[in-house]
Amino acid sequence: NCGVLDENGNLLEDSEAFVSGTKVLVCTGSKATRFPGIPFDQSHRIFDSDTINLLGYLPRSVTIAGFGLIGIEFANIFNALGVEDVKILARGDIETSVKKLNMDMDVANELLRLLKKSGVQILERTSIDQFTYVPPPGADDEFIQMKLSDGSTVETDLFLAATGRHPLGTDKESGLVSAGVEIADQGRTANRGSVTVNKKTLATSSKNVYAAGDIIGHPALASTGKEQAKRAVSAMFREGSDAEANHDEFLSMGSIGVWTVPAMGYYGMTKEQAEKEGYRVVEGTARYDMSLRGRVFAPDGLLKLVVDSDEGTVLGVHLIGKEAAELIHYGVALVKGGMTIFEILSTTFTAVTYHELYKYAALDANIKLDFGVEWQNIFNTFLDLECSLDNDESFLHEKFDVIDEDGSGELDEAKMRALFESMGYPVSKRVISNIMRLSDQNGSGTIDFDDFKTIY
Repeated sequence: NCGVLDENGNLLEDSEAFVSGTKVLVCTGSKATRFPGIPFDQSHRIFDSDTINLLGYLPRSVTIAGFGLIGIEFANIFNALGVEDVKILARGDIETSVKKLNMDMDVANELLRLLKKSGVQILERTSIDQFTYVPPPGADDEFIQMKLSDGSTVETDLFLAATGRHPLGTDKESGLVSAGVEIADQGRTANRGSVTVNKKTLATSSKNVYAAGDIIGHPALASTGKEQAKRAVSAMFREGSDAEANHDEFLSMGSIGVWTVPAMGYYGMTKEQAEKEGYRVVEGTARYDMSLRGRVFAPDGLLKLVVDSDEGTVLGVHLIGKEAAELIHYGVALVKGGMTIFEILSTTFTAVTYHELYKYAALDANIKLDFGVEWQNIFNTFLDLECSLDNDESFLHEKFDVIDEDGSGELDEAKMRALFESMGYPVSKRVISNIMRLSDQNGSGTIDFDDFKTIY
């Protein structure tokens, strides 16, 4: 049911109306999870992520339960507003909390450094055992008093429970079960009360009922929710092509922008996630002060690229710093497009912009690769010469041994050039010099057969 407007557009009190339709899109969202033992109804100074928007005063001190994105963001907000005493209570250790957020550990450590630098206290493995005193309305000079799990006590002017959110799919709140829609029942997990949907159409188990946004659970982001709703409406009226998008994209984690101070942004895999997927990876990192703009305006922060060490492909991008939530969109394009760091290095970025950090991070990753950008240029030369890549090891050894007249097992620069010419590849002296420089690890001025085979 819904409210009724009079002829002037004013909402009539105590009115209701029934609406019907052949198609229904459910976007009822989520609400803050309230754990037992927190006396929300006893005090106007105890909030959750829904009610905090009703705050009408600047508190003297703030204690936040929960080291998730919401808790971190509000800790920054209150700190930026001038609240000097801000505490975050994290039930577990920081590393575990960070992994749950799919956050890169170096970005997380930079966040922690900046939080602590600003005066925010983070209490790991700490939770509330009991609220020992909650001031009544009007007792503005008094503080909320709490006993913590480590036996210590804390007093605070404002308490914020940032203990997660859950979808509004239960029958009591939405009536979906009575409409034949299946609702998940998973206790205190993030998906409790979520609606199960078809990945392709976002249709529920009930005919002609679709769902999008927080109601279908993870990732529960405004950005993904909007795209899910567009996909659902398109499917309702059979518009759009099945090939127009990756169906999993609408149900997976999009780019993340965290509105801390400074902001964070990340997309794709961390090094740990990539290695679990079977990749060999390197990381390229650039600190904000490596760019002129960062050095002058915002030196704190870093940008990291997670790179496939075999192909140079960018698998993940992780940032913390000024405008990170904007910069991440170029990172999304890199990951989704299967772009390599070599393409980043060949791109000219506008001077005095934060985007230059991508090139510095790519350079850092490049020097960690077995075959970086200089090797790529050499390989492209051989491709231009239409060199055959099908020659087996015995053929290569035979050609090598013919040039290796003294039987030393090593060739100098002149002999290397003669070797390539004997194979029908007239490579320039400059290319041979670069091959020797990049391959000669011990400074002998020669290359043995194993090095040659690896290069070829």
